[in-house]
Amino acid sequence: MEKGSVTKAVDGVSVGISKGEVLALVGESGSGKTTLGRAAIGLVRPTSGRVLLRDGEAVVDVGEARGKKWKALRKRLQIIFQDPFSSVDPNMRVRDVLRIPLQAQGMKGGDEIDGKILAVVQRVGLPQEIIGDYVFQLSGGQRQRIGIARVLLFDPAFVVADEPVSMLDASLKADILRIIEREASENGTAFLLITHEMAVAKAISRRIGVMYLGKLVEVGPAGEVVRAPLHPYTQALIQASPAVDPGQKDQIRKVDVVGEPPRQTAHPAGCKFHPRCPYAMDVCKKTEPEMKEVSPGHFVACWLH
Repeated sequence: MEKGSVTKAVDGVSVGISKGEVLALVGESGSGKTTLGRAAIGLVRPTSGRVLLRDGEAVVDVGEARGKKWKALRKRLQIIFQDPFSSVDPNMRVRDVLRIPLQAQGMKGGDEIDGKILAVVQRVGLPQEIIGDYVFQLSGGQRQRIGIARVLLFDPAFVVADEPVSMLDASLKADILRIIEREASENGTAFLLITHEMAVAKAISRRIGVMYLGKLVEVGPAGEVVRAPLHPYTQALIQASPAVDPGQKDQIRKVDVVGEPPRQTAHPAGCKFHPRCPYAMDVCKKTEPEMKEVSPGHFVACWLH
């Protein structure tokens, strides 16, 4: 990075996620998805703006929480990491991976801890016998389930799932996505599902948001965003997705995106996508478009609309 330069990893994003909702966030690498997710659970503190969590009747400012208040809040905000091989210590037994977080939050009774561990292991579809195994003995899919079990220990209100299936075989992806879908629908957990796969986003999310260079450029009902995308960048992502229904692709105008995203410290003026957009107009180069509701619940930031 150049000396004195500033990178706006997330710029002016405002989005809400309801109880029991899965919101999928899609975009290329470097679009700011993970930074937004980490800021949403307090792992990255924003330089401006606020992250608010409604927990019962109370509204908590995540960025302002400190000390005991922060420790208590950590149980309500969790993250599922992308890589199950690096996010869980391979030299620990499964029992210890799940026991240590419970003890760190003040649970002391051995029987209570064992009961909680057994319940959460069964909750993610693993057999009881696996509790005594070392993590290095487990497959990638089993490790990711243990990572999810660790997240579910405290029945969180909000979970960021950061590319939770990108390192798994196709046969295992559906199982992990079903766990997320079940936790949202049955327990009311809100999920921010970060993914680069439009097909994964469509599979379980209620809404899809599309990010480009730190900006949210489109957000709307999942089926509508895939079937009738408004932003040229969204259209290009769907065209590039091999698993999206070919029949739907045929109904979307083909977008020939040129070039690569610019450096993080050299964002263009106006619409950030205009140097790569085949439909760019003069206004796109000078003035940044604001989010506009084109149809109920379907918003886009594009001068074409």
